[in-house]
Amino acid sequence: MAVGYKITDKDFRRLWFVLSKDSFVCSENLTVIEQICRKNGIDDDSISYFSVGKIDWDEIYDLVLTPSFFGERLIVIKDGDITSINDDDFAKLEQLIEECDGNRLAVVLTYEDDKKLKAKKYDRLFEKVKKHGLLHYVQEINERYLEEMIVSHAKKQGTELPKEVSRKIVENIGKDVGLLINEVDKYCAASDYSQITMDIVDRLGVKTVEASVFDMIDLICRKKPVKAIEKLNNLFDLRTDEIAILGAMTSSFVDMHRCKMAQAQRKDYMTVQKDFEKNANSYRYKKAMNNAQNFSLSALEEILRLLMKSDIAMKSTAQDKKQMLYVLTTQIIAKGVR
Repeated sequence: MAVGYKITDKDFRRLWFVLSKDSFVCSENLTVIEQICRKNGIDDDSISYFSVGKIDWDEIYDLVLTPSFFGERLIVIKDGDITSINDDDFAKLEQLIEECDGNRLAVVLTYEDDKKLKAKKYDRLFEKVKKHGLLHYVQEINERYLEEMIVSHAKKQGTELPKEVSRKIVENIGKDVGLLINEVDKYCAASDYSQITMDIVDRLGVKTVEASVFDMIDLICRKKPVKAIEKLNNLFDLRTDEIAILGAMTSSFVDMHRCKMAQAQRKDYMTVQKDFEKNANSYRYKKAMNNAQNFSLSALEEILRLLMKSDIAMKSTAQDKKQMLYVLTTQIIAKGVR
């Protein structure tokens, strides 16, 4: 795994190969590569871009084989999943990596399936990349990685970001690296570049619909129904789509039901996450495991039936969706363990 999400080695390389699950990571690293090349005399007119789905190999090799009067070129291959490249194009990519002397090459690609990258052809490719240049392979962006990343990002701006606050930020935003960086920049400025506090995050923070709904359900589980309804009203004030709210509520209670079943088998939340959604946010299942203790199994099953009925009604009738959510939330509160 890469030490950070951005390239830190600023040497002028013959080859850069960036691979990440996050397209923002790819975009940011391509910007770093372009900056390195510009500092070494390669201007914008000497940079050629090719998308994976539209690779013109004849044009690429014309560039490779034709001397430039303006110095070296940078050839960029980007915008695609490495595992979607067909065998013929893959072989040509390997050949290009070996034969791009006299030019600079940047390959910036995403991937989704870790298992596919275990094929021998990728091991062979990565060995060639390391022989000729820099491999920046961000294998996994998990919560701990993101927390450490934003703490480091804040530190570079002279701002302290305590671990518990970084955890809250990641919990609110999820795995969107670009949004996380933007949020931390905002918090740094709000703190006057001193220390980001939980209060700053609560006042200024962006939250996904899922994170806001999880907060609402937490309030229900903590037996604070008035606060839970206030949270629902906040979502309405932000003009959040009612069906999106219902979807997040359903997701939360499905997770709780899974965790309740797991508790009976003495399984922890990490096992539940692994069994159902290996790449999901682990906080989600940790919360679900804790919150499941506030409902009996039969109550959770009844809540899931209520959620299903509400989903059908919202999508098939002209009833007031906000009122339906008020009633549904009240019904859920009534099902909690007293």
